Amino acid sequence: MNAWLYLHFPHLLLDYQLALQPPEQGVVPRAVTQGHAARRSVVQANSAALQQGVEIGMAEVLASTLVPELKLHDYNAKRESTMLTQLAQVLYQDMAQIVLHPPQGLLFEVQSLLRLHQGFAGVVARMQTRLQQWPLRYVLSSGYSPLSAKLLAASGYAVLSAEATDVKAAINKLPIDYSGLPPAQIDKLRDVGLLTLGAVLQLPRAELGARFGRAMTTYVAELAGELSPPQNFYHPPDRFDQQVELNTEAHSWTQLLFPLKRLLQQVESFLEIHQWSTRALLIRAHHRSGPVTQVPIQFAHAVWQQRDLLSLSQLHLERQKLKQPVLALSVRVQRPEPRQAQEQAMFAAPQAQTDSLNALVSRLQARLGESKVQSLHLHDDWRPEYQGGLKPWQAKPTSTMLSLQRPYWLLPEAQPIERQQWQLQWGPERIVSGWWNADAVARDYYIALDKWQRQGWIYQNDKGWFLHGWFS
Repeated sequence: MNAWLYLHFPHLLLDYQLALQPPEQGVVPRAVTQGHAARRSVVQANSAALQQGVEIGMAEVLASTLVPELKLHDYNAKRESTMLTQLAQVLYQDMAQIVLHPPQGLLFEVQSLLRLHQGFAGVVARMQTRLQQWPLRYVLSSGYSPLSAKLLAASGYAVLSAEATDVKAAINKLPIDYSGLPPAQIDKLRDVGLLTLGAVLQLPRAELGARFGRAMTTYVAELAGELSPPQNFYHPPDRFDQQVELNTEAHSWTQLLFPLKRLLQQVESFLEIHQWSTRALLIRAHHRSGPVTQVPIQFAHAVWQQRDLLSLSQLHLERQKLKQPVLALSVRVQRPEPRQAQEQAMFAAPQAQTDSLNALVSRLQARLGESKVQSLHLHDDWRPEYQGGLKPWQAKPTSTMLSLQRPYWLLPEAQPIERQQWQLQWGPERIVSGWWNADAVARDYYIALDKWQRQGWIYQNDKGWFLHGWFS
């Protein structure tokens, strides 16, 4: 028999929304209502509302009268299903076999993970540790079949046991109202005195089929694990573009920091699943009217962890201003790339130095702007005046002439010198180039010391001796 786990989130729409907001938002009593006109009722409520007497199923009018400061939100099954999918992406890091049961449930096949996590208890502990990152109320239950795990969790029974007898005992006690059967079928069972699932399961299958139809025998076989319907397992998307709706309008990027943290936590999960890093994000602030405020974030090095994504994004956002209040925030991952294993000598640390430099450049770009952080770009031209220039940061120069003994510091114009005041150290390097245009050169270059022992780059041509640059 396979091992299954089922996660049921009875307040998912409200809890997930509050998880993306600053903690102080949870102090305000809130409820989600559903229905038409005067028949609207509470389907979800946060802890603050429940503590003040609001109950699930209570009429909206009564709840508002009981708690005047109660904030009401409309139920949206589509949005809740989207949140469920986002949760599946987070949990996919640990559980590969996930089945979505929208709008509030996730089913996990865990038989294949028992050896990896040293048994059933290890699997459950791993899942609970991952869920601690999100302040969500849930019921987690095990089962010997998908339906048994689902019925227990959806009914609020947290049975966590690898023993089928424990699960069967809980299933037998389950009231028929929690069977998941159609209401008409439940009424028929109740009319003949079958008030628990245990009473139903004790009847012979032939009698069940004769009295309640073939659908009932199929249901019992599925509940017992004798019939396994095909499962449509979840596969994470290849793109990340997610949006968060805010409970209240935000007027600054500082107010958007908490939902941004949550979104970037999901970005980390997305990149970790695919073993990717990214060099760019697009952060968008959505307003009530007018165009979306878009902030492209560029990184000098590939990153994937939330702390790096957040710190660099914050530096970029500090240079931006919001012209309108924000109602929603979204993040899109751009330029993802596979992570590359780095070769490193046993006792040397060149890669650590490179990573440190790239992180510094990323912070400078975020603080000052990408165009303000430049690196020396070399061209394959023998004439010193044309060999180097400044361009936007590039970690590795592209020229093949780096091995030449030339200084990076050239004077704006070569200065005439007295040859006797210099002591030659190396040379000559003869440069005869540029004959194809009007700037031809014919020079013999030397490395030399002046009377103050400064190392300079000097040359001689038909006009005399000149100083062209300094070595550091």
